[in-house]
Amino acid sequence: MAYFVDLFSPETYEAFRHSSREVSGFRLRQKTIAARINAGDVFVCYMARLSRWFGILEVINGPYIDDEPIFMPEGDPFVVRFRVRPLIVLDPEKSIPIHDREIWEALSFTRRLAQDSLAWTGKVRNSLVHLDDDDGRFLAAKISAQSENGKTYPLELRYPLHLRAWKLH
Repeated sequence: MAYFVDLFSPETYEAFRHSSREVSGFRLRQKTIAARINAGDVFVCYMARLSRWFGILEVINGPYIDDEPIFMPEGDPFVVRFRVRPLIVLDPEKSIPIHDREIWEALSFTRRLAQDSLAWTGKVRNSLVHLDDDDGRFLAAKISAQSENGKTYPLELRYPLHLRAWKLH
């Protein structure tokens, strides 16, 4: 089992949340990287712009190409797809900020950095980036614990004004 980042925007998160949650999609340019992912691997879901970890998806099979719109009503660019089993999908206010001290100090790509550094962002700039096994297991455990008895992280505290008004469906 290997762990990979599955990057979402708030918009694609909402589309995923309102879908069957049985498919995760990626851009065609990621087809070669996607071919390295196997059944049993795990996608650790990260929401860009909110800088939060929110889900764990187990890969069932794939990749395959399908241009049937799922994540966008027209011209869905996420055509390299995997069938997945959603193990955990947290609501945005329950998702775990990467800047949470416990998360920040544990991850191999953040722990040696000041919290105002941007050097870590390369790890979560694209989907299908391989996570260190220790990082993947740690995040999976934290997201799992958060789903059982997690705290709420207000959306309005750290985020730009346009995200404070983001409506959750």
